[in-house]
Amino acid sequence: MTLANRKLTIMLLSLEGVGAVFVVIFLAAYLGGLPTTTVLHDEPAFRIPLAVFGFVLLVLVLAALVLAILYRKR
Repeated sequence: MTLANRKLTIMLLSLEGVGAVFVVIFLAAYLGGLPTTTVLHDEPAFRIPLAVFGFVLLVLVLAALVLAILYRKR
């Protein structure tokens, strides 16, 4: 495995990890108040982590897109 492949693997694994954490928090916010119709995404305990992990996920997705375009041009 070359150094470029290692860096790409680390980047993709971090993308998947951040995405998984975002999905877990998102599902907890929507399924947490399930006996009622309450959605907990307005609570700061859910809103702040969703915003942070959502932003990081967006940045990583855009970086992966740029890397894919650059890799395809080679």
